Amino acid sequence: MAIAAGNAPPPSSDVPLLYRRGVRRLLTQGIYVALTAVVIGYVYTSLDLREFGFGFLNEPAAFKVGNQWLTDVDGVTNSRITMYLVGVWSSLRAVLVAIALSTVIGVLIGVARLSSNWLVAQMAMLYVEIFRNTPLLVQVVLVYTILLIGAPLIENVVNVGDFFFISNRGMAMPWPVPDSGFWGTPDWFVGVWVAALIAIGVVAQRVRADRQGRERETGQPHYPNRWALGVFAVGAVVSFFALGAPVSIDEPVIVGTHYIEGMVMEPEFTALVAGLTLYTSAFIAEIVRGGIQALPRGQTEAANAVGLSAYQRLTLVILPQALRQIIPSVTNQYLNINKNSSLAYAVLYDDLFRVANIVQNKAGHALEMFFVIIVTYMLISFAISVVMNFFNARVTAQRI
Repeated sequence: MAIAAGNAPPPSSDVPLLYRRGVRRLLTQGIYVALTAVVIGYVYTSLDLREFGFGFLNEPAAFKVGNQWLTDVDGVTNSRITMYLVGVWSSLRAVLVAIALSTVIGVLIGVARLSSNWLVAQMAMLYVEIFRNTPLLVQVVLVYTILLIGAPLIENVVNVGDFFFISNRGMAMPWPVPDSGFWGTPDWFVGVWVAALIAIGVVAQRVRADRQGRERETGQPHYPNRWALGVFAVGAVVSFFALGAPVSIDEPVIVGTHYIEGMVMEPEFTALVAGLTLYTSAFIAEIVRGGIQALPRGQTEAANAVGLSAYQRLTLVILPQALRQIIPSVTNQYLNINKNSSLAYAVLYDDLFRVANIVQNKAGHALEMFFVIIVTYMLISFAISVVMNFFNARVTAQRI
């Protein structure tokens, strides 16, 4: 229906400037640019940037750091940037381990909160309320204190079969190292061979998953994941006997008051990871509980109607759908683990923040070091976000 002449909108020339959309956009952008220029100008004029630079990072470090697992540095001949990268690696492995442990524990506690068993549900609720409402710094320091005071001295180390050692110096365990297996082939060949075995297992899993549709017709499950693990295990065993062991076991040894060889989980690392895990898993548990409760009740009833067990209902019906609500919030918790790892200074763990402070105390250049710290945390957070966003896109794209 045509618009009446009396109700026609006024021509654009008659509209005041402030009411025009294009003018408002330009005005908003101009204000933003002006404020940014003012801030940059203030920083530039208030700080002495004549000596700003990162050349000092190439100078010898002249200090050592602990927790040098999978690194080979002495702190004397290595540069400061090398020692800083060692601190970055120390932070990364603590963050990755905490993410893995907090995810597993958080999912278990979140599901336990919905258990029909009153005792299990109440114990899960108590876990969440205790660790969620306690400061993270207190938890990290408390775990560190317990490890130092409660664990036996290294002179009275707990020896489990000459393989595992537990004391206030940490826990030492065997660790595989490259050996001359595979007919003396180089290490890269071992990596390629393991990757090939994994690829074969993945292909077997996909092929078996495609045939899983027959379960509806025959009633016989195919278990594609078990099939893939079986293929990988058979390939690994055949490789071991036919080509030789590609690795040897490096057993820990006590020398004086320290462990050498093997893999050592020092009290500082353990306290940081334990604190991050306990604190974050409590939040993840509530996220999992809320995601499950957000699903329509009909989904559970339908799973019961077709005769699925409790485990099948959870893994095949409930959690796959709840992931759409869970993943965005869990991503925020992973980012918090990365940022909260800076509390490592409280237990003297040589993470990137502590190593950066050592470099700053020895060389000065506080502005440059804080810039490096900020950029490092941003890059790690960005990498976590990219991985989780990719996973979230894959989950949301699969309509159930």
